[in-house]
Amino acid sequence: MAAALAFWAAALLIGALALPLAFALLRRLPDSGAGMAFALGLAFLGYGYFLLRWLSVLPPGRGGYLLAVAGLALTAAAVAGRDRRLPATLRRSGPAIAAAAGLFTFFFFAYVGFRAYQPDITGTEQPMDFMYLNATLGSPGYPPQDSWLAGERASYYYFGYLQVGALTEVAGVRASEGYNLGLAYTFAAAATGIASLVFALARWTLGSRGQRWAVVAAGTAVVLLLAVGSLSAVFEWAAAHGHYNASLYRAFGVEWLIPCHGGPTQDCFSGLLSPRTTSWYPTEFWFWWRGSRIIPGTITEFPFFSFLLGDLHPHVMSIPLVFLSLGLSASLWRGREALNLWSHRRPATGIALALVFGALAFQNAWDILTFSAVLAVAVVARNARDRPFAQALRAAASYLGPVFAVAVIAYLPWYVDFRSQASGIYPYVGEGTRPEHAFLQFGPVVLASLLGLSWSFRGHGRASFSQALVATAWLPLLPLAGWVLLTAYHGQTRLGIEARGPGGWVTLIVYATSAWAMAAAFLQLSRLRRPEAFALGLGATGMLLLYGAELFLIRDVFFGQSPRLNTVFKLSYQAWMLLSASGAMGLALALRGLWRSRARSGLLALPVGLLVVGGLVYPLTALPNRTEGFQKDVPATIDGLAFLARNSPGEYALTRWVEEHTAPGEVMIEASGRAWRRDEHGQPVIFDAGVDYTDAGRIAARTGRTTPIGWYFHEIQWRGDSPANQREFTRRQDLVDRAYTSKDPADVLAVMREAGARYLVVGDVELSRFPGDLMPKFEQFLDVAFESSGRRVYSVPSYEVVPTS
Repeated sequence: MAAALAFWAAALLIGALALPLAFALLRRLPDSGAGMAFALGLAFLGYGYFLLRWLSVLPPGRGGYLLAVAGLALTAAAVAGRDRRLPATLRRSGPAIAAAAGLFTFFFFAYVGFRAYQPDITGTEQPMDFMYLNATLGSPGYPPQDSWLAGERASYYYFGYLQVGALTEVAGVRASEGYNLGLAYTFAAAATGIASLVFALARWTLGSRGQRWAVVAAGTAVVLLLAVGSLSAVFEWAAAHGHYNASLYRAFGVEWLIPCHGGPTQDCFSGLLSPRTTSWYPTEFWFWWRGSRIIPGTITEFPFFSFLLGDLHPHVMSIPLVFLSLGLSASLWRGREALNLWSHRRPATGIALALVFGALAFQNAWDILTFSAVLAVAVVARNARDRPFAQALRAAASYLGPVFAVAVIAYLPWYVDFRSQASGIYPYVGEGTRPEHAFLQFGPVVLASLLGLSWSFRGHGRASFSQALVATAWLPLLPLAGWVLLTAYHGQTRLGIEARGPGGWVTLIVYATSAWAMAAAFLQLSRLRRPEAFALGLGATGMLLLYGAELFLIRDVFFGQSPRLNTVFKLSYQAWMLLSASGAMGLALALRGLWRSRARSGLLALPVGLLVVGGLVYPLTALPNRTEGFQKDVPATIDGLAFLARNSPGEYALTRWVEEHTAPGEVMIEASGRAWRRDEHGQPVIFDAGVDYTDAGRIAARTGRTTPIGWYFHEIQWRGDSPANQREFTRRQDLVDRAYTSKDPADVLAVMREAGARYLVVGDVELSRFPGDLMPKFEQFLDVAFESSGRRVYSVPSYEVVPTS
């Protein structure tokens, strides 16, 4: 509990220090940016630390982080000293600041309470996330080293890990605690960020008299973003108790929950049938995993699933920053005067924008295009209110050009080492998403967002609506035309048309029509300076992302097996965030219309609200499944390595020794993850070459020290699937394995010299991957630096010249 309190206090401190910056940038929001101060403060703190470490100004370790906090405090003090409206803003925003702090605190400790039942940093990609967190914490130089590829810098978007590391060090907690507390921080900051944005949009729309409904909209947004899940959970729940109708399940595309009767080749449920559950919720192991794989060949993760799973991934950690960027876009859109080059006469605001939007790429590279586009549309729409569109566009370009240029320059030290695996945009020519799968996965947020159309054109006439539709007709048609041209170029047009299937075309048309209608609503309401336009714009962007993911894909390392896996994953995740904000506005305002004036359009809110309730079945059933009914046989803890201390004290002691007695950046040999045995001739041979998603590289991941090679395929993902990389990574695997299979001490020492390693580990993984007498007797030619329960760390002997006279 002490670690959680320290981490929470550190987050509140950084959020408080950022308040003067939030007031300067987000003063137009009703809360003056209080709900986004957490993300703003941490982004600026993280960038300052990164830049000053790169310049070798700050020392490594906790002292460097504390100096970075002092730098943030000085910056905030300078901004506050120049802000004549600061006292008035503080008085006006006092209740909002208290509300933001309270909301953050509630969600932070709610998540800590959940994670205490399942804190283990193990399985899925959590070891990878832990490796990057420790790499940013322990690297002797910056940019940080890749702990799974000794001698190389990190080639990934690791800004989120850097920020969580900053909170970890400022709080003075261990990295194995900071990992889980970083998830809690992200969960809480996401709640305050979307609440701040949606409260602003609703308050602008309804005025001061509608504050209660603005609070309803903000609360609905938090629920849609962080609680609602796949509607498939309703069918999972019923099927687990033996209640299913085969026709109904097939109609909704969940035939895989119907028990198999005709053989294993059928798409049906082939797990244990009796019993499928032993409680009121499904007790099948991780049944909720299927809720993120509803659309075949893709990943359709959503925020609740992410936090339930507990992977500290960039797309999760970026959520608060995304809503900060949307808040800045909304604040600029709300302004009156046109924005152009001369608006940068006082460059502080432009530089701050550049640092935030540049951080989008550094934190999750997929976000930069989408949310920079939102900023660009917001600026153009603001300029177009009182001047011709061509002039508005030119002025916006002159304003945004310097911002984006500074954004790139500011993060050049990261771009130099980053290697994107994207190799172009390709048309998608496979089976399209079935309408029933789209409904199960996105139904609540999409339909809630579409409710905005029920009140958008009230009182504006059909002619006005028609003009807006004509003006935005290019929006759905241009991507489709691009798809036709690309498929023709690749000679796949007929294949693409046929493979999509009737259901795929229906889904495509629904996405296109929805995006078109919402874009037209945004255009028309923007012309009329109606504040609800921004919410419709967010909804239109979200629908365009879903639409685009049906037509195109980014070619990457998954192209051969699941070509659109990553594209759908990343774009649908962005769409969920946008549609959560837009949908909260649509649902809350439709309910208000029904409540106050019995508006017919408000009746649509009732079935949509029912769908939202249906989406809450997912967390209701998944939470007890993940925590085994909130029962725990061991003491609750937030330490992600407590399981290791319980289950393998020797391995845990080895890990702690490495952490406490070796220098940051130290290279050590540990098992590559490949499993060996002797063949019929007595020669060592590999019998299992799989290393990803195993304990390979676990000491490096848990300590931040470096090892010659960790997860092979992940390095391929980060650095490219080139023959040169394949050869190099395989060479490193062979080199490491030689150290554990060679009987020649000179050869082992040669391996350690080549790898630049001083230490060699023999722990749980090595003992299981090199059984029997495969390993040499290291103690005969290496020093035993550490030993506990048969686990050892060996070191290269050091020799001193002793004078004889």
